[in-house]
Amino acid sequence: MSFKKGLFLGTILGGAAAFAAYHSLDEEKQYELRNTVLDAVEDAKDRAFDYAYYAADSFADAKDSANYRVNSYKDSFDDASEKVSNKLLDLKEDLSDLQTYLNLITVPKTPEQDLEKDKESDDITLDMDDAFSTENDNDNRIVEKTTEEHRD
Repeated sequence: MSFKKGLFLGTILGGAAAFAAYHSLDEEKQYELRNTVLDAVEDAKDRAFDYAYYAADSFADAKDSANYRVNSYKDSFDDASEKVSNKLLDLKEDLSDLQTYLNLITVPKTPEQDLEKDKESDDITLDMDDAFSTENDNDNRIVEKTTEEHRD
């Protein structure tokens, strides 16, 4: 015998036995049994509604919590996005300033111009041969004369 057939046969035989037992009771016992069963069904229905309300409340709480977190993450993402946008604008301005500065500087176009630029210098350069040559011995006499004049 399969499981389905056994379940069906048990339901039929159990129902028939319950029906026979119910009709074998006197009317007062049938009334008590009917009220007891109706009270049990009413309690079960009340519990089912209570659990349904609890589930709905829990679901609403979870939904509110999820919405709060999503909004919180959205706000922090918007703040971070705004900061990145501001930094990019600052960088764009700095690059524009740098480009303006670099456009003002003349850059040699050919290697010959580059060599001429290297030859030009604002620094003071001294040639050692010129500084210590015998032609410059008279410079010391000038310095000595000026110091003697200041002493007098």
